Amino acid sequence: MTHTTPPSPEEIAREWHARARRAGLARVMRAQQPPELGEAVTEETRRTLARLLKRAGQELPEGIGTVLEIGCGIGRLTPTLAAAARRVAALDMTPGMLESARTACADLEHVSLHLLRAQDLTLEDVDRLVGRPADVTVCVWVLMHLLDDAELAALFRTLSLATRHLLLIEYERAAVPVGRFSRLRPLSHFLDLLPGSRVLERHELDYGGDRSFAALVDTGLSGGAR
Repeated sequence: MTHTTPPSPEEIAREWHARARRAGLARVMRAQQPPELGEAVTEETRRTLARLLKRAGQELPEGIGTVLEIGCGIGRLTPTLAAAARRVAALDMTPGMLESARTACADLEHVSLHLLRAQDLTLEDVDRLVGRPADVTVCVWVLMHLLDDAELAALFRTLSLATRHLLLIEYERAAVPVGRFSRLRPLSHFLDLLPGSRVLERHELDYGGDRSFAALVDTGLSGGAR
């Protein structure tokens, strides 16, 4: 089904508030997926993140100091990031999601959680949350929900000055067509928004017929701030 009218910001906020009231992983994954698939996907995603974070650490003389997680949801992946970094700031736009994330990260003193939309992120926010530049910024199945190309481009202009590495996991093809709150884009689309960037490592992920890419990208800030 093709949706010609994009949802308004108010509709998007209501949708995510509703999702936050679901049970378990259905809050951040397709509600129609069987629970066992959601658990398996989450475990494999954690392993993929750990592998790419290890590679990022090898690229940095002192390892990973700071991680910025955009769209942390219920915090199911945040502890994996925390295991690889000395400081993590995790953001989400939905209070109900952050409440669950606080529970998931309750024992992690070097993790902070913040209510903030991806498209509202500024350089001043990054300075305040982790200090600029962040060593790694992580987005896992988040940018597909940033529907407006202009807002996505603005976020990437910020990230080009805010982070040394970008770790992306995003759908490229969905077995079941996505609804009006999602938009699929290939890795090349994101790279076009980061002139001078290069892919350090990429993997293809196939979960239940949905194909995603997992990529670690050097934004060009590794040698110092622009």
